[in-house]
Amino acid sequence: MTRESIDLLASASRFAIAAAIVYFAWQLAQISGNLPGILQSVDDVSENIAPALSEVSLIRQEIAEVRELVPDILAEVSAVREQIPPIVAEVGAVRNSIPSILDRVDAIEKQIPPLLQQVKETTAVVDRTQRQIPDILATSERAITSVDKTREQVVPLVPKVLDEVRLTREKVDPTLDRVDALVEDASVKAQRAITSAQTAGQEASEGAVKGFFTGIIKLPFQLVGTLASPITKNIDKDVAKLITEKDLEMIAEAGKRAFESGRVDRERRWENPDSGNSGSITIVRFFGRRGLECIEARVRISNQRRELQDKLTEFCRNEKGRWILASEIR
Repeated sequence: MTRESIDLLASASRFAIAAAIVYFAWQLAQISGNLPGILQSVDDVSENIAPALSEVSLIRQEIAEVRELVPDILAEVSAVREQIPPIVAEVGAVRNSIPSILDRVDAIEKQIPPLLQQVKETTAVVDRTQRQIPDILATSERAITSVDKTREQVVPLVPKVLDEVRLTREKVDPTLDRVDALVEDASVKAQRAITSAQTAGQEASEGAVKGFFTGIIKLPFQLVGTLASPITKNIDKDVAKLITEKDLEMIAEAGKRAFESGRVDRERRWENPDSGNSGSITIVRFFGRRGLECIEARVRISNQRRELQDKLTEFCRNEKGRWILASEIR
């Protein structure tokens, strides 16, 4: 390299350095001009640093509190997870029981129509009973009046009856000696009474008769349609021979009292000292059949405390209000 070349390079270097100095001076002048704005920005940032640091401190404190709650939250989540299997099992059991519940619901739905029918029949019986209440009340008033009259007649007789009982007890021993003769005489009289009753039964065309014809009891006219009517149809022929018209009236009255009381298992007794016959009627249940009100009753008949008949029989009242055997319903 020649000296001229070295001098040229040195000159170029100096020129480049001078240019760099000029450029740096220009940039420095630019920076010096923007320095107030930069300083103001620094001041603004410095003012916001303190609140930011305070807020960061609060955030750190909240994070610490949250961290303290994390174990409890995790424990609660764990407890919830432990409860999930029993809940799932219970849900499964409920799902399994749903078919049986639906079957029961279907069975109950099938029972509703018969229940509604029974309610309808019961309502019909209640309606008929309500219509009968005036007659029942009137009958009760008549019965009360009759009881009062009977009481007025009986009370004065009590002392006399007691005296007669005392005298009868004193005469029991002598009377026993005459029993055999009286039994024989009573047998003859009874045979005559039966023969007379049979003749009267054949002659009385109106139905106001007593006795028997071909073994069937003929009811007095006033007892036709009462409870005595179907009861007589169910009495054995051997027993029927011992039943009198007065017995039939008492049977009808006992049956009426049993029915009108509306009570089950309440025994209504009757007793006829003249015939030595007695008995009772007890309603076992009330029920309906083909729109009719019916009862099942236990009918007992005794003679001289010797039971002759004890039967359970069903009776119904037809559309005309007459009592018939339930087996006669068509």
